[in-house]
Amino acid sequence: MEPIGDWDALRYVIEGKKKVEITKREREEGETPKEFMINRTDLAIIKTLLRRGKSSLRDLREDADRSRVSIYLSIKRLKRLSLIDGDRLIELKKNPLVDSISNLFDEDFSLEKLLGERLLILQSLMDWKEPDQIAVECGMSTPSVYRYLRELRPLLKKSGRAYRVDGHKKSLIEFLKLVKNQIEISSKTFRVWSSSDGKLLKTINAIDGSLTAFSRFPEFDVDCSLNYSYYHVPRKELGVEEIFIHSLRFAEDDKDERMLPKIVEFYIKNNDELDIFKIDELALRFNVADFWLDLQAHIVGTDPKNDDLGGDSPYYSSPENAFLSMSLSNTLGDILKCEEIMKKEELDWEMLFHEYVLQQRYPDFRWKAIISRLQILEERTGIKIPILKKLSNVYLERAIVKAIKEPKSVNELCSENRD
Repeated sequence: MEPIGDWDALRYVIEGKKKVEITKREREEGETPKEFMINRTDLAIIKTLLRRGKSSLRDLREDADRSRVSIYLSIKRLKRLSLIDGDRLIELKKNPLVDSISNLFDEDFSLEKLLGERLLILQSLMDWKEPDQIAVECGMSTPSVYRYLRELRPLLKKSGRAYRVDGHKKSLIEFLKLVKNQIEISSKTFRVWSSSDGKLLKTINAIDGSLTAFSRFPEFDVDCSLNYSYYHVPRKELGVEEIFIHSLRFAEDDKDERMLPKIVEFYIKNNDELDIFKIDELALRFNVADFWLDLQAHIVGTDPKNDDLGGDSPYYSSPENAFLSMSLSNTLGDILKCEEIMKKEELDWEMLFHEYVLQQRYPDFRWKAIISRLQILEERTGIKIPILKKLSNVYLERAIVKAIKEPKSVNELCSENRD
């Protein structure tokens, strides 16, 4: 066993009581981890403890073939990450995160694939993402992302340009979930949603971002006091529709029964300011389209199945005309009537395609909103809408013509595409 006096002296030196020569690599390895990151010395210590169990500092240093300073700094970091415990004798802690690492080790998983920024990449890929989105989220260059993706390819699924952790890698997915939970618990900040241009976070601490969702409800005459503050990061000017849809995203995640009545109250008190088409687009983007349609049914308070929407209606000459009218409507609940028509009738989609194209002569026709609404209906009903791709192509052609006639900067085009 390493003499106690040596390690006590080493601790005294490294904590700044005396001068000591520390190499650049040792200094970098001793820095506070960025989120949850481990280096090769950390991994060597973990592997030794998995093989041997409780070990002395001398054993760890000999197995890792690192200096005493590197071992000391790694031990401090691994303690901060709640992976190890002990002083002169070091052992792995007993917790779900350590158990998940042990499971990976027992399955002969290459733990080297969790080193450094590789782990950031894997955490990012719990959902489908393209390389440029990963680069923004992880704060890395796109070439670096591609290099890591090649290295991690056996752990991933690919669809088009997008990647995601392979759903069959159960032990890896469990580990990544536990890492996410530990980061959130230690920082008291929970990420509910993220994309390449922003995140939704709930936290008990003030952070650099724009308050949104329930934290903004009092500004709109809705008294709301919850345990967390709700943020969009980075800062941006948020419209009333964004604040509203963010509340749905947080409520979908929290399942807090106090939230739904507040959301309904917010909608009722501010419905004159809310653009239903805009909310449809945002609901699709924030993956709360089902919640949004259920909420509409709750607010409207009627069962769309009881409405006379078929070809026998005195107001419409055919199911297609009824569907067209309701799909173009900016009235709450009309999308539910579209859903019911799709379930009851075999629609002539080619006729509807030509009708939508004819609508473009009206200056207030909103291509992107209509396409978003049809996407919601397709996902909601499970019924294929065969004209969606053709409508998207027409929209794209019009956008290109408009861009040629009215040149705009890249930032303006990106902003317009998000709005």
